Amino acid sequence: MNLMAMKSNILFSIGLIALLSFSLSLNTANAEQEESGIGIYLDQDMLVPFYNEDRDYTMGIAVEFFWGKDKGIYPLDGLVKKAGRWLGMDNSHNEIVYSFMLGTVAFTPDDLADAAPIFDDRPYSSLIYLSNKRVRADHKNAIAAEMLLGFIGTGITDSVQTRLHTLYRDLANTNEPVNPEGWSHQISDGGELTFRLRLSNSRLKEEFSIPGTLDVATSWGVSLGYQTNANVSIAMRAGKLRSPFWSLPFDPVNRGSFVPSRARNEWYFWSAFRAHYVVYDVLLQGQFRESEVSFDADEIERLVYDGAIGLTLGYEKSTFVFSINAKTSELKISDRRQAWGGVHYLYHF
Repeated sequence: MNLMAMKSNILFSIGLIALLSFSLSLNTANAEQEESGIGIYLDQDMLVPFYNEDRDYTMGIAVEFFWGKDKGIYPLDGLVKKAGRWLGMDNSHNEIVYSFMLGTVAFTPDDLADAAPIFDDRPYSSLIYLSNKRVRADHKNAIAAEMLLGFIGTGITDSVQTRLHTLYRDLANTNEPVNPEGWSHQISDGGELTFRLRLSNSRLKEEFSIPGTLDVATSWGVSLGYQTNANVSIAMRAGKLRSPFWSLPFDPVNRGSFVPSRARNEWYFWSAFRAHYVVYDVLLQGQFRESEVSFDADEIERLVYDGAIGLTLGYEKSTFVFSINAKTSELKISDRRQAWGGVHYLYHF
């Protein structure tokens, strides 16, 4: 058994838990809805060939349920509904797709062996969360409102990362990678409640040549909460297109996708580019609880860019997505780029 096999087992376990959770909600979910399914998402820098620096955005895992009507698990839906009104959602059940997501993300500095606070690199930080989302879309436009509630500063990521590194060293008979020694200095160490409201709008700009072979869309979004920023983006798909433009699978673990679409027999290559103007980022600057390592407003980059290229394969009820993602530095003291791979699987009911 190697490290990738272990990660596969972890993903399988997460998927099994997610499916069990879904089965508990079947009594309230409408089995005949067209836009129903489950997505399992993994981000990891090890998935980029010849690249495994294990720093910055080191890992993200999420499980998402989506339904075509107002049924399912929606603890935050009241707040999302109010936010949706700002974008003009009339809350028609026939037009709105809903999603519920559970996820976690982790960030680390470059030197994992140093147990002392590191003041010249990004701090350790982690988030576990649940989110609810509403999307209303047609052929040309899509609008989305999302509310996220989570905890930063827990010890879960420390345990998972340490065990993965220990297992890899045992299997490979090597001294690398070292255990992360600085999680006690993470942002809001010990745990703190946080939230985020995100509003997005996307528009299909062009369909070229034969319909269903190439399209281009633009988007804008604003986030308020632990990540406060505004962003604009552009995305392109090319291939055999059968799903709507707004379902392009860009960065679903963090803040990218609207919602997945119903699976069809399709394949396409895609690319996306996004620019953020950052107002505040709790995972770098800290929140209410005191953090040993954090950065002031004049130490963070205000303009941050990220992008991805990927391949989406849809067949009958399943969709597979493979991507390579990159992001510019988030701190002025570091001029390095981040890179990670993404592997996503979606099953549609």
